[in-house]
Amino acid sequence: MASKQEDKISKYSNPEAFITVKQLKELMDTKANVVIGTLNPVKLDKPIKDSFSMWRPDYSASKEIYDFDGMRKKKGEMEGILSKFGVDKDTTIVIYAVNSHHDSAPLWWQIKMIGHEDVRFLDGGLNLWVGAGYPVGTLKSAIIKTKYTAANISNARVADLDLVKKAVGSDEWVIIDTRSKEEHKGTNRNSGIGAGRIPGSVLIDWSSNFGEDGTLLSKEELELVYLGTIEGKKVITYCQTGVRAASTYLVINKILGKENVYLYDGSWAEWSYQHYVHSKVDIEKG
Repeated sequence: MASKQEDKISKYSNPEAFITVKQLKELMDTKANVVIGTLNPVKLDKPIKDSFSMWRPDYSASKEIYDFDGMRKKKGEMEGILSKFGVDKDTTIVIYAVNSHHDSAPLWWQIKMIGHEDVRFLDGGLNLWVGAGYPVGTLKSAIIKTKYTAANISNARVADLDLVKKAVGSDEWVIIDTRSKEEHKGTNRNSGIGAGRIPGSVLIDWSSNFGEDGTLLSKEELELVYLGTIEGKKVITYCQTGVRAASTYLVINKILGKENVYLYDGSWAEWSYQHYVHSKVDIEKG
């Protein structure tokens, strides 16, 4: 009999993009897979047993390439990461996080963007895994490395600076700011070069995607959050460096089933850099 969580996921537009902790435990017991946690090493959270662990610098472009943080890795770099973890084109990859479950979304997005077919987001992450009494603490070490080649056929979409500038003020587009109310109003610049927001952007905090237990809301609940804003529009999501925006991209694309949704990879880090350093884009302040 399906659990309440499994029933919730079955009603998503793309349920194959998600997995419960019970399903993951069964998968790890019976099938070749790669499980990757996006865990901050400073926090010392014990990972899922036999998983790998990465943190944001590991799947972000080096600072020598861009003048701001958070941009995605190049395709070849992602191929190298997946090869090191023993991934081939048929491998099931499960991405998980702890506490702030949006942390796993940008890695999920990057892997989907290079065309890997079977990538799943662990609903409830490490918290539910530990709560279920499943084993933690030992990272996977003995693996056979592969020579992973990206299919590069994903329908995941990325917005660059030029596309976002075209979308500003256009009736065809809605730009969703997934940051906090304070960041959107300009009273908290977070780690950006300056405070403010992309002109005309609509605030829907990323935390609107999750319930109090850290699991994703139902499709019906998320439709109440988003449909009034996105219906009939092409969508761009952004935040500070694309982490929170990736969570909202995942929700709108895979749960609500909207195809015309784009993640602004540069997000506020790039937009504020272009405004405060080069004066090449306009900015709104609260």
